[in-house]
Amino acid sequence: MADIIGAMYSHLEPDRAKEFATDIEQMLNLADTFVSSLNNDLQTLHQALTAQALRRLLHTLKGYVTFLCKESLGQQLISLEAESRHKDFVQLKPLVDAILPSLRNLHTEVVHWRTTLLQSPS
Repeated sequence: MADIIGAMYSHLEPDRAKEFATDIEQMLNLADTFVSSLNNDLQTLHQALTAQALRRLLHTLKGYVTFLCKESLGQQLISLEAESRHKDFVQLKPLVDAILPSLRNLHTEVVHWRTTLLQSPS
């Protein structure tokens, strides 16, 4: 069943959670924290008005998003955070705008995964 669920996600990699959580309760806690943090950071990222604010948010996102997403999105985020160190706001904003749909999709996928965990027998 895990293979079927994993195949449903384009950005989430649920198996990576096993590196941080050993049971359903811990996975739910991880999913809850992830959903809340990502939701807040996505709103702030969308509203950021300076390159410095974007850099800070990208650094934060890179710190926790990459451990639960698929390698391709993780690498995009790592690269974007690295690029942010030498780009100004005008150069950075379109790159951030381009990755936002994938991050929003990841958020949706984690919410779905969390619901699936809640429905799993303990």
